[in-house]
Parts: sequence; C-alpha cells; structure tokens
Amino acid sequence: MCESDVYLVDVEGERLIAREIARMMPRQNGFIFVDIYGNKYEVENVEIDYIDFLGHKVVLKRRG
Repeated sequence: MCESDVYLVDVEGERLIAREIARMMPRQNGFIFVDIYGNKYEVENVEIDYIDFLGHKVVLKRRG
C-alpha cells in the first residue's frame, strides 16, 4: 500500500503524529490528514519540512 506516516519536528527530533495516512489536504495555516480508517487529523501552524516518498513519510515543522 501507499500510505504514509506523518511526523512533526521538535527539539527532541521527529515525533509521530499520525499513521497510515491516505489523504493530505492543505489548509490556509496547515493540513488535514485522513487515515485509511477515515479518522481526520488537523495540524495548524505547520509547513512541510520534507517528504520521503520511498519511506512513506511526511515531515512537518512549525512555521516561523
């Protein structure tokens, strides 16, 4: 399958915030993620740090 895990970078490194994400929708100040079970995760005040397509990983960082 092609789902990805979402991480947020903080002072301690990359912290997992959502697993098995199938959909990623941008919002004005962040993103909404939807996992394969239909659960939604909204993350605000973030931007993409990087995406690892082979590793199925989306890494976010706080804006500013």
